Amino acid sequence: MTATASPPAPAPAPGRSLIVLLGSLVMVGPLAVDMYLPSLPDIAAGLAAHPAQVQQTITVFLLGFAVGMLVYGPISDRVGRRPVIAAGLALFLLASLMCAVADSIGTLTLGRFLQAVGGGAASALARAVAKDLFSTEGAARVLSLMAMVMAIAPLAAPTVGGQILLVADWRAIFYVLAAFGAAGLLASLTLLPESLPPSARIGIRLLGAFAAYGRILVSRRALADLASGSFNSAAMFAYITGTPFVYIEFFGVPPQWYGALFGINVVALVIASALNARYLERLGLRRITRLSIAAGAAGGAVLLFAGLTGIGGLWLVAAPLLVVVGIQAPVAANCTARLMGAFPASAGAASALFGAVRFGLGALSSLLVGLLHDGTPLAMCAVVAGCCFLAFAMRFGLDRLNGPGD
Repeated sequence: MTATASPPAPAPAPGRSLIVLLGSLVMVGPLAVDMYLPSLPDIAAGLAAHPAQVQQTITVFLLGFAVGMLVYGPISDRVGRRPVIAAGLALFLLASLMCAVADSIGTLTLGRFLQAVGGGAASALARAVAKDLFSTEGAARVLSLMAMVMAIAPLAAPTVGGQILLVADWRAIFYVLAAFGAAGLLASLTLLPESLPPSARIGIRLLGAFAAYGRILVSRRALADLASGSFNSAAMFAYITGTPFVYIEFFGVPPQWYGALFGINVVALVIASALNARYLERLGLRRITRLSIAAGAAGGAVLLFAGLTGIGGLWLVAAPLLVVVGIQAPVAANCTARLMGAFPASAGAASALFGAVRFGLGALSSLLVGLLHDGTPLAMCAVVAGCCFLAFAMRFGLDRLNGPGD
């Protein structure tokens, strides 16, 4: 028995429980975004804020997530994944409490930014842990399974948020998020193995770790995954920002039923994740990603038609969103795996850069939905469709320049 030897041992063979734990850590971001969505109109009333100001708390959260990821990725390549994840979750916990006691829209906005900066560590680095433990194709399969676990968050979060509003005000939602952050912090300290052994960090200087961003950005193959995956995600963030007001205020959906409509889309996401994990070996990463992005662009076209004409009402808005949201998991998982696989020595930086660009573009699309909001679904439909079209253009355009690939 070698149980007494505790120097850098290789990471334990990842099992189902570890995948569930990693999926739970990735859930931090979706929970923080989605759980309070049904309360946005209540927050606007309670803090005497304009709806656009409340929508901007989503935008600020996405910006904070992007900033946090950019910092955490290279640092984790230098000092390891686990301590960085724990520090981020501690900040997420404190910021959630700050949001819960906010007495103005300004305080809430600042709290949301800090909440996002902390939450970015768990979301970005859980994926890097998967890359540390698996090959590129194996990581893509595991990331798809993690996405299925993570899908529980957006499926349940708006429904839970709506039910909380039946018995308490919107502040209780942030106390629940603080409790989730505390549970994640405890789990990361007691159950999460360190996946990056000290031997893998030797020779990595902190400034050199940050310089990895430059090496990734000058690679055309990396840009194909980075740009198409990020624009695809930006479509979902536009949907997240727009649907509370489109569904609840324009179409008159009760807040408690908003979660059900939201959850239908997540069912599509879970199904797409399962199909992606099953057919990756047969179709290959590149082909299945291209098919998914093409399907998203088709869904965006139908959504734009619905927004411009008003034909079909709620259901012609909701139906194409099934496709647009459903493809999020396979596209994100495959693009992340390809990107980290191309830069194995800087997997943390690659994962962080992908997350930062995704959430940065998500913040921009979220901001556009708020700025263009005219009381109708058009702003949301147009921004979602535009992001889907840009994802399609970047994927197929850069693939053409790069030539045949995996």
